[in-house]
Amino acid sequence: MTTIITKAQAEFELALMQAESDSMASSDLYIWLRECGLSPEIAVRLKELVNVTQRIGNKVVSIGKLIVMKLREFITAHKGLAIGTLMGVAIASLVAAIPLLGSILAPLGALLGLTIAVSGHQSDKQPTENGDGVSLLALPQNLMEIARTYFDLFIEMLQAVMAELTSVKAS
Repeated sequence: MTTIITKAQAEFELALMQAESDSMASSDLYIWLRECGLSPEIAVRLKELVNVTQRIGNKVVSIGKLIVMKLREFITAHKGLAIGTLMGVAIASLVAAIPLLGSILAPLGALLGLTIAVSGHQSDKQPTENGDGVSLLALPQNLMEIARTYFDLFIEMLQAVMAELTSVKAS
């Protein structure tokens, strides 16, 4: 569970992330994106996100680079979940796009996509498992863990950026 951090901790965290983002060249992130198997078009779009900056008070914060670096950190830590989620979304989208039957089959496609995401999460938790599949009894627990993982990432980013915004307004 995410704990609430103090303003000083958030400012320190943002300063560390900003220093890390300053030390990493945009081209390094682009190379990492390509090595992950992303197509050049998607990697270029994400590289454009890396170049997004925002002036906060007298500082220029590379918000886009921070977001991509946090995503990189997340994907490195939760590779199975990230791949399972992407595959699940792709399958659900393809099923929903079937002419005439897509709207009827969309819930089944979404369920299949969710199952793939959960199996990716389970492979992150137990990488040496024999591939027993997704247990229906463990499904609610896995869904809660997945939601918590994604929301922790989101909250961590918001806390760092909001602490910077409040420190600028206070000064």
